Amino acid sequence: MSKNPEGSANYANKPKTFEEHIKELKDLLSSLPTDENDTSINNDEKYEQDLNEARNAVLEAFNKNKNNTNNDERITSCKNRVFKSEFGPRYDDSPNVFRTNETSVYRITGIDQIADIINCGYVRSKEGKVKGGHENEVFWSAGGDKLNFIDERPILETSIDAVKDGQIGALSLNDLTAVWIFDSESGKRENKLDAIKDIKRFIGKDEQISVEELNKKIKME
Repeated sequence: MSKNPEGSANYANKPKTFEEHIKELKDLLSSLPTDENDTSINNDEKYEQDLNEARNAVLEAFNKNKNNTNNDERITSCKNRVFKSEFGPRYDDSPNVFRTNETSVYRITGIDQIADIINCGYVRSKEGKVKGGHENEVFWSAGGDKLNFIDERPILETSIDAVKDGQIGALSLNDLTAVWIFDSESGKRENKLDAIKDIKRFIGKDEQISVEELNKKIKME
């Protein structure tokens, strides 16, 4: 059997968004003379000043955007690995067994990754190397009769059409079909995907939810 390694701020003082930086840049660039018959282009000092302003706007815009998830290598360059279990036990003697189906792919994980998914919007890898020396890889297991769980950790579920072995690019929160969270009181797993999407929707753009906060919010659902 293949195993997986594994308070409100003053609006006037708010920093400019990336889009606002780009608009400002476009305005600056459009103001630069391009017609060779335009006499203003002969004013080398003014031209150089405008050019420097445009250059600085570019650098500031991309510096402000360096933490944008679109530039996160753990999202853009992540490699998904999908394993198939051949000899997995069925746990017929356990009342808490979670059985999988062959139309889905699963990932057993921790509540810390659920928080990270909310914070960045993607199922990305941990930073650095993990067990086995693997780096920037996310491991999944193909569902079916041979894949069953009794572990109480959270389980991510998605369609077999959403992720393939070797696929590059972290899976989006919106591509998940379920996030199964074990309820110790009922002894059962509950699909908390809608609750997690709601939490994602209502936290601030620059906010980060902690594991402690997430546990509290999930229990309140």
